[in-house]
Amino acid sequence: MLAIDVTKPLESAADKFSYGGQMLLIGMSVVFSVLLILWGALELFHLIVTKLPAVVEKKRAKAGESTPAPQTVAAVTDDDETELVAVFAAAIAAATEENPEGSFRVVSFRRV
Repeated sequence: MLAIDVTKPLESAADKFSYGGQMLLIGMSVVFSVLLILWGALELFHLIVTKLPAVVEKKRAKAGESTPAPQTVAAVTDDDETELVAVFAAAIAAATEENPEGSFRVVSFRRV
């Protein structure tokens, strides 16, 4: 590459294109190197999130530790349903206070 003296002005078109080409290459290399670093960091995070729990689980299994049993979901009682309906009603009341012009009517509650 030609070394351009930045103390004197660029006189010819060849000098201007050479300087522009150098700046283009420097700029593109900076952008792509930053993108490469970001890609590497994301791949590292992906490996940590997906592979690390499996490796820890295998080590626990080899050590003879038992895995914790999954928690069971408690059956919904009438008190819980009443509380759930109360929470829905409070949320609807708060929403209608914020927008009194809007009409909102609860038709039914269904457990999915």
